Amino acid sequence: MTLFVNYWTLSSFAILIITTPHWLHLPKWFWSVPCLVWLLLCFKFRWLRWGCGFIAALFIVIASGNLLRHQTNTLFNAGSDLIINADVDSLFKPINHGFQGVAVIRSINGNEIGYFSRPRVYLTAPQQLELGDRITAQVKLKPIIGTLNEVGFDKEKYAISQRVVGLVAMKHNSSFIVQNRSSWRQILFSRTLQLTQKLAHQGLIIALTFGERSYIHKEQWTQLQQSGLSHLVAISGLHIGIAFGFGWLLGFQLFRLGIMQVWVPTAIAMLCACTYAWLSGFSLPTQRALILLLIFVSFQFTRINTSYRFKWLLMLAGLLIYDPFAVYSDSFWLSVYAVAILFFILSLLSGLGSKLKKAFLLQIGLVTLMSPVIALLFHGFGVGTFIYNVLFVPWFSFCVIPLLLATTALASVLPQLAAPLYYLADLSLLPVSSAINISQLAWLPVSMGVSSIVAFAIAWCLLRPLIEPRLFTAVSLFAVLAFLFRRDDFDWRLDVLDVGHGLAVVVEKNGKAIVYDTGASWEKGSYAQHVIVPYLYSRGLFLDTIIISHFDNDHAGGLPELLKHWPLATVVSSQSLANNNPSYVACTKGEHWRWQQLTFEVIWPPSLVSRAYNPHSCVVRIVDSSKHSVLLTGDVEAVAEWILVREAEQLKSNVVLVPHHGSKSSSLPRFVDAVDANIAIASTAFQGRWALPNPAVKQRYIEQGAQWLETGQEGQSSLIFKQRKLSIASMRRGKGQAWYRQTLRKRVE
Repeated sequence: MTLFVNYWTLSSFAILIITTPHWLHLPKWFWSVPCLVWLLLCFKFRWLRWGCGFIAALFIVIASGNLLRHQTNTLFNAGSDLIINADVDSLFKPINHGFQGVAVIRSINGNEIGYFSRPRVYLTAPQQLELGDRITAQVKLKPIIGTLNEVGFDKEKYAISQRVVGLVAMKHNSSFIVQNRSSWRQILFSRTLQLTQKLAHQGLIIALTFGERSYIHKEQWTQLQQSGLSHLVAISGLHIGIAFGFGWLLGFQLFRLGIMQVWVPTAIAMLCACTYAWLSGFSLPTQRALILLLIFVSFQFTRINTSYRFKWLLMLAGLLIYDPFAVYSDSFWLSVYAVAILFFILSLLSGLGSKLKKAFLLQIGLVTLMSPVIALLFHGFGVGTFIYNVLFVPWFSFCVIPLLLATTALASVLPQLAAPLYYLADLSLLPVSSAINISQLAWLPVSMGVSSIVAFAIAWCLLRPLIEPRLFTAVSLFAVLAFLFRRDDFDWRLDVLDVGHGLAVVVEKNGKAIVYDTGASWEKGSYAQHVIVPYLYSRGLFLDTIIISHFDNDHAGGLPELLKHWPLATVVSSQSLANNNPSYVACTKGEHWRWQQLTFEVIWPPSLVSRAYNPHSCVVRIVDSSKHSVLLTGDVEAVAEWILVREAEQLKSNVVLVPHHGSKSSSLPRFVDAVDANIAIASTAFQGRWALPNPAVKQRYIEQGAQWLETGQEGQSSLIFKQRKLSIASMRRGKGQAWYRQTLRKRVE
């Protein structure tokens, strides 16, 4: 009975905290009082202990969540134009318009902030600040606002996992004071940058030593993901475990030399692990790894003999007590899942004598069972992942990482002698960089549905020992039947992706897709790379056609990225591209085609141009068999609208993509009346620099009778067509209402 209570307490504790990302509201501070009373009464009344897991978790969530909310209010109640005094708390990396890192604000407008009330913020500066610097500057404060799509980077969720609550940018042409208080880690980082500046693998060396991946080229990072080796260059539990292992070996040698205290090897091992975690800036994955090591060491010294399942639950609870916001991070789930798999495989191999064979089978099991989760996160997996890992996990464990740690230790005292060792470290990474050059050839895209089912099946099997057999069988049978008889609940759908100030629309039917505009690109990426491509892969779609309304960057910036993944896709544009793309189709008035029983009609422009600007936008009307119609307008402007309304019957549509993001240069009253849409969708950036949509334009559509949507407010907006019915869904009407998003966006939903 005691064992069951312990299992239940740990499980219920973890379950409640895991659900917090989906809470719409966070209980106020005063609810922590009855929670504390309940926990105290548990010491006297045993029957109350059944709920102590839930209550303890609720107390932690209330305390940590309200503290974060208090920090947010402390920051934003001071206004948007501030004078701050802050400590730099991370390495700064270059971005498009300066440098950015994390800072902890100590005072606002001269008012000192208490230690627990100090907010963490992203600080944008015109120069590269150093870790430990204390800066006084005039800044502009903004809320953290990210785009929100089914897939892609979730800026708001990532910020909350880092406990960052705001974004401040130093004002241009304003003076600031920097007190240089560089930490030893910053000194080592700068020294390593200097010593490795001419080496081919500087980015990998910096990532493996300090956990800073911004120096890795985009193409190389993609290759590492496709080969399944990205985990080797992201400092995490594996790396901390390697440092622990070598520290233990060093301590064991001292033990053999006559230092007889049994704790010496473990103490040195923990010192090495903590040193490596310090080098990486005590990132969240390394903090979690240290907690797991502490629990592991505690079991070893106390000689408590318990099951792997109980150890896993205890470790999970320990991680959540230390950092309840860890559940907002993908890396947390990877860590927890990897440890579960590790324990599961070790339990199966417990009777195997050969350590080499056990290590080999352990590697096979880890790669195989981690593949579905990797596919779920990266929308595909590498066929050669197993081979890459079998070859390079030992190589990194016994060669690359020890060599880099030894070199860094030498660089800290004798930097002039470290250069040759850095050269050797660079050579040790050559086999890796050479091997991953062919990784894209063995990369298989996998839809989110398939990878989710496989990942769920594996996780369900791992939980099998904890579940009553008949319940396990019933749920498994239900899941199989649901999968076999699943079907799309729509005839076709149109998704307006949230790409900030830009446009990207996906038309989907029967596993095929047409993309209308591709969003913007920038120096190190594009919305096509980070949103559109993952979205298409996650839904298992094949891209047939790309329609480019015009060639401004916010509409066509991602075209090269899409063509890299689907080189045979047809490109439709009002700009002449015949010499650049053999599958080019002109977008001129009168053109029309049938695709998956949908009719596409081009109603503007009248002729091709050598460079398509806003007035030359390719305006397309989509019609289905149920007479639903959607008008895609690009950035067409007033002059073109005046001409189009002369043939008003061609404009009438159920849905309209509002021209030019709702700018006052478009959407003339006659045009709005001629379209006569029931739904108007504007692709905008929330609180963007252009202040779109224009309020008068928005009001014009509403007065005409249209339901108004804008991606800056709604996130990804989806139109689901089924027979004669049309339904609307948006991301922020679902998970966008979570309490932490409202806190970060200052309750703008």
